[in-house]
Amino acid sequence: MKEQVTIVVVPRDRFTSVLACAASILQHTTPPYRLVFLDFGYSKRTLTRLRRLDTHGPVEIVPCGRTIPMKAFRDYLPQVQTPYVAWVDNDTFVTTGWLENLLSRASQGARVILPLTLERDGYDADSRKNPLRVHISHGELRRVVVDNVEYMLDYKPYRRAAPEDIPQEPHTVDFFELHTFFAETEVLRQLDLPPMVVREHLDIGIQLHQMGIPIWCEPKSVVHFDNIHERPSFADLKFFFFRWDERLIDQSHDLFAARWGARFYSEQSMKNWAFRRKIFSVARFLGLPQKPADLLARIFNKLLRPPLPPHLAKDPLPTSERVFDTKFVVSNQESGVAIA
Repeated sequence: MKEQVTIVVVPRDRFTSVLACAASILQHTTPPYRLVFLDFGYSKRTLTRLRRLDTHGPVEIVPCGRTIPMKAFRDYLPQVQTPYVAWVDNDTFVTTGWLENLLSRASQGARVILPLTLERDGYDADSRKNPLRVHISHGELRRVVVDNVEYMLDYKPYRRAAPEDIPQEPHTVDFFELHTFFAETEVLRQLDLPPMVVREHLDIGIQLHQMGIPIWCEPKSVVHFDNIHERPSFADLKFFFFRWDERLIDQSHDLFAARWGARFYSEQSMKNWAFRRKIFSVARFLGLPQKPADLLARIFNKLLRPPLPPHLAKDPLPTSERVFDTKFVVSNQESGVAIA
């Protein structure tokens, strides 16, 4: 049977997780697919192991050099020959039935789909000790005006909820995140994929809304995002510092503002978060256990990073409103009919 989907595995924060990511795809993916790895600097040993994967189908490794995920994906997209594309970050692990359920939702008319994305308890520890919690299942793009300046923010209503506590029906969302998403290849080719390291998924969400193409979430399709769990290699560390370079973050926020006419509410918070993660990663590389590394990162962040601007330090959600005036839609599981 001819492959319907090209699975593109993209480095996110590190390299060492790719073999476990690939193993999860091989173990849990039944429909015929093409498997592509974008190579931003994998070791020769890792590349050799990827080439030897027993996939029973085509495997391609695409040398990209040191680059950012969205640019590499944009450059590779013209080569895709299948009707659908599934982006999978290399620190995200798929589960049984993930692709079948995405294809089933696509057969009912969905053109862009977010799987239910859970995160493993890792960098940001959870006192409830849940081994898995919701990373994204629902998402709203919202706006708020502060001192006569308009800002945008993303809101994920069920962030860190227990998986059993969220609605189980397929539903529309304002945006997906890049950990994993599934889309018609032709839809992706109509997009202006922005060269950003942050907010790129929100930029795409706005474009899809303007095109009249809803983004669906299919809770039956489940993937696990690994929230920086293991000790990084030196190559991981170098890529992490490149990937989260503050200049790239600033350029991304500037481009988002130029394209959509609004700054993002949490720009300074994002840069401080990236700095804290760098300190954490260096501490882990040097052998510190996770908790002391996290404490050290928080102390350095407090001492060395600028605080949030006072007028942007409050929770913006209570005074914000939806950017899109369309209602969320929920699909009846049995009939497949969309209801508002």
